[in-house]
Amino acid sequence: MKKIDFIEAKRLASLSALDFSEEELNSFIPEFENILDMVEQIKNCDTENVELIYPLHKLEELREDMSKSGLSQDEVLLNSPKSKKGCFAVPQMLED
Repeated sequence: MKKIDFIEAKRLASLSALDFSEEELNSFIPEFENILDMVEQIKNCDTENVELIYPLHKLEELREDMSKSGLSQDEVLLNSPKSKKGCFAVPQMLED
């Protein structure tokens, strides 16, 4: 199991654009580790003879797609904290 330290918890919060106090981050660390434990348990499940589940609906049972007007580009960007050249401006997530 991967251990989560304070720096990693702070990085995860930053990537999620969440702001927590040091106390809150420290309280999340055991929860993050529990989640990783559960993921590890799922990864170790034997699915060799498990039958696949297929979609319940057949294509002919689905409704026809219908187009309708949506919001304009300006309306969409009204609630964006930052925009650039008509697009959402977000912080860089990946390092070069």
